[in-house]
Amino acid sequence: MSTIKTASSLFSMANSTRRYYKALNNIYLRLFGKHLMLHYPYYLTDSESLEKRQLNLTDYCLSHIDGLTDKIVLEVGCGNGIQCLYIKSSMSPSMITGIDLNPDNISIAIKHKADLQNVDFTVDDAQILQTVGDNSIDVLLCIESAFHYPQKELFLDQVRRVLKPSGKFVITDIVNKSPKRKYITKNWKQKMSFHHWTESVYLQSYANASLKIEYKENITRQVLKGYQGSLNWIRRENCGSAFSFFLYKLFGVIQLGINTHLLNKKEDYILFVGSPMD
Repeated sequence: MSTIKTASSLFSMANSTRRYYKALNNIYLRLFGKHLMLHYPYYLTDSESLEKRQLNLTDYCLSHIDGLTDKIVLEVGCGNGIQCLYIKSSMSPSMITGIDLNPDNISIAIKHKADLQNVDFTVDDAQILQTVGDNSIDVLLCIESAFHYPQKELFLDQVRRVLKPSGKFVITDIVNKSPKRKYITKNWKQKMSFHHWTESVYLQSYANASLKIEYKENITRQVLKGYQGSLNWIRRENCGSAFSFFLYKLFGVIQLGINTHLLNKKEDYILFVGSPMD
């Protein structure tokens, strides 16, 4: 990628959610030679790579349910599909389906899937889930996606509809510490499709959707710690020119600064695990 394209890609990220994830996919491909998951890292030990800490988050979230072996799994907001493919290869569900509203992400996911059986990716809206049947899912997973949904109460209704009576959901979301949080501009919030709830609104909305919470944890501390050593993930030999290396480092500093500031001051990262009410 040329220096001009590098700069254009980095500075276009704040223009829309779709451009943000397109640029992030391209950045990971350039810096690591492959697509990575699109969620935050979770710290377990020192000197872990970004990829390992993203896997940590997936593993930790799913450790709170009784395994996925032979289960039918739905990932809502699957991004580029890397998490779905990891779950399929390491946790042995009988079937896993990933849905995402962004067709760019689904295109990448389908390419990675290739001829792998019992994995499916499709464009769908989390608030409608028109491709998913009633009472058809054993485990529904939604990791760090729901803050983009403008009507999360509709999403929770869909969670209730598609889960089997014995089903489980695992949802992590970035929530506002305060209902009075302000953004720099409403226009930017709209472009990036930010629709954060507070934890208390979430809890009431689960009850309204006839969903019960069986486990809840604030994992902000481990997510914040997951950024430890993150600037070392950007290596000179993967960046092309010296100026591109500078741009990627600058991007890393800015992204790290924004994410850690928000998680320290304005946001929490909450894990919810539950099931349909009887």
